[in-house]
Amino acid sequence: MTPQDSDPQRARAIALRALLRPLFLPLCLAGAGCLASQWLTIDVRAHGGWYGWLSSGLLAVGLYGSAQGICRPQTRGDLYRIVVAITFGVGVKAAFIAGVLWLSFPGSPEYLVLAVAMAQIDPLSVSAMLESRDMSPRAKSLLAAWASFDDPVTTVLVVILGSLVLKNSASVDTGTEDYATTMIGNLVLLAVAASVWAALREREPADSVPLPTLRRPQRVRRLLQYTALAALLAAATWQFLMLGLALSALFFRPALGAWLGRATNTAMVVATFLLGMLLAGGANLAVGAVLGVATFVAQILVASVVGLGYSRHDRAALCLSQQNGITAIILALLLEPGLPAAVAIVAPAILVVNGLHLTSTTLLTRCRGHRPPEPADAPQSSQVPSVLP
Repeated sequence: MTPQDSDPQRARAIALRALLRPLFLPLCLAGAGCLASQWLTIDVRAHGGWYGWLSSGLLAVGLYGSAQGICRPQTRGDLYRIVVAITFGVGVKAAFIAGVLWLSFPGSPEYLVLAVAMAQIDPLSVSAMLESRDMSPRAKSLLAAWASFDDPVTTVLVVILGSLVLKNSASVDTGTEDYATTMIGNLVLLAVAASVWAALREREPADSVPLPTLRRPQRVRRLLQYTALAALLAAATWQFLMLGLALSALFFRPALGAWLGRATNTAMVVATFLLGMLLAGGANLAVGAVLGVATFVAQILVASVVGLGYSRHDRAALCLSQQNGITAIILALLLEPGLPAAVAIVAPAILVVNGLHLTSTTLLTRCRGHRPPEPADAPQSSQVPSVLP
């Protein structure tokens, strides 16, 4: 075998591993959770209890990691596309998924909440596979920002719709009963975070400088930033002010280095393990399969519009980019007390979505014989900002 033959095979093997990784680890964690449920039990309580605090805390960490990794789009036109994707696009995806569920299983209005919970792209999975995806740098930048932005939007919509649709649910009793009070709380959190960051931010960024090597005033400032971030996450978890937290993450950015990615990955591990423990009671495969297929098709519909003006290959890659992970898992955990079928439906739906993504992306790669030329407006650099630092 010549080196020319081995290079494409090696590239395909790397791409396949990058695609399989988002499926392999969650399956192992969920399986471990199912086994652990034989000896451990979870008290899924709506008011108080470690389960409620833990699910809210995991969501806070996941949202901060997603929003903190938002990078500036490469062109002003891409900013417009992102706004369309996270407003009109999320609404269209949620409406389409809810419509399919309603036609398939009439008489279940609570499925609307699950439709919104699935109407986002997992930023962790996107970050893991971007380097191996054969897309233009501009399309990669759009997808990374899209996946980061739509998490906070869908989370807020789930909480609001949950408080309206699940009227007997206390799992969404997080201040949404008084919407005005909740919005005021989010604005207060945002204002406090802005004031604290204005006082503590470094005039000369030193993100790459290790903490021990900084001078004493800089080291004290950095430690105060970490303390303020911990207080911000605690306050958002306590009062469930996730919108204010997500907006704060756009500017409240201490130099965390690799620790932010580790914290987000840890939250994913814990959430998936809890998901497996709750799945020991069984999964609703029928509704989950329909939800997963509808979610994947909804992404195709929205991306075909958002991707107008891109190359045909980039549009195809954007259409097949739907993946679900940490946010959908944590939202299912959050909804479980008020909607006991949430985990049983969302878990197989995530598996279906990621399986469809893996299959369709592999087929797209095999059907494509050569790399198309970069678009004329694409930047020359192949470096793409990461969703998670």
